[in-house]
Amino acid sequence: MKLDKILIGLGLIIYSILAYFLGIHSYKLLLVFLGISVLIFLITKLHFEPFLSILIVAIILGLFLGLSPSSIIDSVEKGTGSLLGHLSLILGLGAMFGRILEELGAVEITAKKMISLFGIKRIQLGLLIAGMCISFSLFFDVAFILVIPIILAVAKELKLDKIYLALPASIGVLTIHALFPPHPSPSIITKTFHLNMAEVFFYGLIVAIPTAIIGGLLLTNSKMVQTKPIVQTEQNNISVLKIEKQLMSSSFAIILMLLPVILITIPTIALGIKNLPSSLKDILTIISNPVTALIISLLIAIWKLMTVKHLRISSIAPILSKSIKTIAVVLLINGAAGGLKQVLVDSKVTDEIVQITSGMNISPILISFFVAAILRISLGSATIAAITTLAIVEPLVPTISYSPVFIMLSITAGSMFCSHVNDPGFWLFKQYLNLDFKTTFKTWTLGTTVASIVAFFIILIMTSIT
Repeated sequence: MKLDKILIGLGLIIYSILAYFLGIHSYKLLLVFLGISVLIFLITKLHFEPFLSILIVAIILGLFLGLSPSSIIDSVEKGTGSLLGHLSLILGLGAMFGRILEELGAVEITAKKMISLFGIKRIQLGLLIAGMCISFSLFFDVAFILVIPIILAVAKELKLDKIYLALPASIGVLTIHALFPPHPSPSIITKTFHLNMAEVFFYGLIVAIPTAIIGGLLLTNSKMVQTKPIVQTEQNNISVLKIEKQLMSSSFAIILMLLPVILITIPTIALGIKNLPSSLKDILTIISNPVTALIISLLIAIWKLMTVKHLRISSIAPILSKSIKTIAVVLLINGAAGGLKQVLVDSKVTDEIVQITSGMNISPILISFFVAAILRISLGSATIAAITTLAIVEPLVPTISYSPVFIMLSITAGSMFCSHVNDPGFWLFKQYLNLDFKTTFKTWTLGTTVASIVAFFIILIMTSIT
């Protein structure tokens, strides 16, 4: 059965199960599931423009959910603006930074270094580890746009299918983003439950490592995802060993690639030191912001390009302008997805979920995962799904006999479930890799679903033995 057909029916199946076994008859949930099904049908079957499809479904769904026409427009504008306010800066700066790195050859140098470190046969694992490490201090979108140029360069160098390398690394990025502070949802849950940070990271790693390996690495090599395997040839070996004239050393290229990560991570750690002067705290806070870190990194990269190629600033402007044009479609689609999410939030769909779960006599672990998964499918945002689920399950925490860390991990695992057309991450993966919808569903959507389920089963096992 095709994955898009599975997605179209998934919402209705979930609703039917809830209605039959729990006596629940929520017209709002049914409308949301129907709306998502229509959206998937418009985009995948009719090949209608995704940006318009999302906006049309958002407006029609808002009307059926009881919002006034003016409220719907306000919700769409609010959701679009709040998402693009952050994402446009990140994607714009990231695109410019990536383009300058390409002009410098830093991406190719880093790619070849990765190949020499991990070897051809283990390059998937190397990129998976790189994605996970980069994601510890960066939001998903920032980490993704920093790691994707390396992935594409390695794929070109070794003549491999880009999905073969991109899916493991991307699932690794998502796994870290979902499960660990300082990312928004795990940070808020950790603070709310007063969790021990060492315990969060200890159990989180036990969940994250097999989740990323199975959801990314093993899935990519399975029959479910058709990619080109590595073929050891003499041409590959020559390609790895051959280094063309470089504009900088390998060490400088890698440092420059990781500079945004460094600028975010080190000041963030330093801010934890007690008795820091307030002026120094202010400076570190500014530097550690992803937007500021990308601006500083971009300026340094521009300076390096001007130095090694003896260019004037006027020669750099066309390069930057061209890079921005490539992200226009991504921004529009993501903005529309943010508008749809806000319509669902403002129509109080989450209140229906709260009412449904309030009288259930079900394990908090199960409630945490399934509510977060349903909200993830409905709203698209992993962060909103996790934070909303937190409000639902928080009263249940005092009744459990195991560590609340498992509740936190169960919520965040559910928030990774089934990324599809209402999730900005879906469009980032699709557009940056230039994939069709069928391939994106078969790789990214399937990968996030498998990773979420794997994480959940690991949590269940840990809960039963602790």
